[in-house]
Amino acid sequence: MKKTKFLTIFPSFENLSVVKQTLPSIIEETKENDARLIVHDSSVNNREEKWNYLKELNENDDFFLILSSNMSMAHARNMCLQLGQELYAPEYICMVEDDHGFNKGLISKITHIMKKYYGEKSPNGEFQYGLFSACTKHLHTTEFLKINEDLLCPAKKAIPMAIGGVNSCFRCAPTSHWNNVLKGYDTDEYLISTYQTKHLNFRNYNKGFTTLTIDSDREYAFSIENEGRGSTDTSSKNIWDDNYTASDERSDFLGKEKTKDESILRRVVNKVTGSNKK
Repeated sequence: MKKTKFLTIFPSFENLSVVKQTLPSIIEETKENDARLIVHDSSVNNREEKWNYLKELNENDDFFLILSSNMSMAHARNMCLQLGQELYAPEYICMVEDDHGFNKGLISKITHIMKKYYGEKSPNGEFQYGLFSACTKHLHTTEFLKINEDLLCPAKKAIPMAIGGVNSCFRCAPTSHWNNVLKGYDTDEYLISTYQTKHLNFRNYNKGFTTLTIDSDREYAFSIENEGRGSTDTSSKNIWDDNYTASDERSDFLGKEKTKDESILRRVVNKVTGSNKK
């Protein structure tokens, strides 16, 4: 076992051009901080090219690499979450999507913030800080409280999803919080859907925890514009039965036709959150 304080989990699916822009930055930041990194890939299209790149990138064993058959992102994250604890016994775990990268200083900054603020009472009600992020681009609300010059907390009037959650593109928390509060990711029969991933945020909220996001003048993380795996509006992304997926009213994904009631609800949610998603 190579004990570490900070572990990053980087699940990936295709998107080779994007990964080439993000993963090297995470590897560099991991090495500079004597941290650990697990990379998992389950690509279908252009698999050989993607896997060759990852193997070449890891020729010096800078990270733990897993190459597998296609599986849901939730399954991949849960697998890496358990494996990472057995391999490294980390104090903090950060999960990022493959279109996000680290800038210099991210690991030490967010580790310091988690150590200082975890469990502390926030100003947005009877909530304690539990989930942390450095991504200010993909947010569930536009209403925040400024904690200091570096940090943002969702305002008390924000919706529960926003108070208790951060986007799955960048989620960090102490290992104990992942195990006892978040309890990993919810898996279902779909490769990706909002129904599948939203409950982690609601568990955080319902157990009395809120979020804290780094919002410094200096950007500690970056993201690449990219069509995510949840998209089903192009034939190249239809790698599962989209008709069956769409028939389940619980599921939600880009391109899904909404019923009249769902469309009305979506407009209300968009108005509250400031989202432009249809």
